[in-house]
Amino acid sequence: MKTLTFLVPCYNVAGTIRRCLDSMLVPETLDDIEILAINDGSKDNTLDILHEYEEQYPTVVRVIDKPNGGWGTAINIGIREAQGKYLKEVDSDDWVSTKNLQSYMTTLKKTDCDYVATEYQDYFNADDSFLLHTYQGDCYNQALSISDFWSRYPTAWGFPIHAVTFRTELLKEMNLTVGDRYYCDLEYILYPLPFVKTITVLNIPISVYFHGSDEQSTGPAGYKKHYNDYLNLAKRLVVFSNTLPETTISPVRKCIADNVQGVINFAYNLLLSPTYMGKDNIEPIRKDFDLWLKNEGPLYYRTGNSLKKRGLPYLKLWRKLGINILSIKNNNILELLLIR
Repeated sequence: MKTLTFLVPCYNVAGTIRRCLDSMLVPETLDDIEILAINDGSKDNTLDILHEYEEQYPTVVRVIDKPNGGWGTAINIGIREAQGKYLKEVDSDDWVSTKNLQSYMTTLKKTDCDYVATEYQDYFNADDSFLLHTYQGDCYNQALSISDFWSRYPTAWGFPIHAVTFRTELLKEMNLTVGDRYYCDLEYILYPLPFVKTITVLNIPISVYFHGSDEQSTGPAGYKKHYNDYLNLAKRLVVFSNTLPETTISPVRKCIADNVQGVINFAYNLLLSPTYMGKDNIEPIRKDFDLWLKNEGPLYYRTGNSLKKRGLPYLKLWRKLGINILSIKNNNILELLLIR
């Protein structure tokens, strides 16, 4: 068995995939890694590049070609196909810290924890700068039960997908399945938590997350284009949080609830803010989502009434009066409220 599977979903990434794959191909670790590249129906020459690496590194790189179905479909296939003891997802426009890979692999060989968190870096293309993300200093390099970890470090939990490495068998046993398209990384992070029994945090920066243009799915243009995927994600997460296994410990429940509430809060920002949705007539979509949440996630719904912008409860005002203050210039808000 390989120690680690790097799972790399690929769609039209001919311009970045070489950087991603090259960062993983450290000679000292080649015997211990598997790179599972899932081509999601690319229309450029991504697949040709992947096959080039597969031919050059036949015992390391494995390519799976599939029709386009979205990021989540590539993740679901990758989980089923992964052969490493651990699995780490790396997007094809991101990369890993080559200089730290050997120490990371050495640690993975020695541990059996379900969940391994690592430091990571943001890379900002606009000014060619890096930002390192670290955690609470004394939480590093301990193998702890999930309950012990939370009791000792209640504020330390905040690991995005760039920081997460899962024991592969855990994901297979729970049959982890995420949604098809955009923003499903939150499902990938949260769904396994009720089943995680042990965790360790390493002070080793591994992933480098690329911040490029507004056209990324996490930029304003991306959110505007894919807002429906985000709303569907919010609904799936509410259903998930409503049906947690009875064995889920209370800190995990709270962590999941806090994350789900954050997703819902941002969903309302997407629906109400002109930055994301412009001035298109999407009021029926707003109302449908709001009604669904009222029925299926009443606690999350009520919490939304306390959300504020410019010191005003913007969601409550929209629900009660039909006023969307996020779309109104500051000097017109008071006048409109007085008229109402």
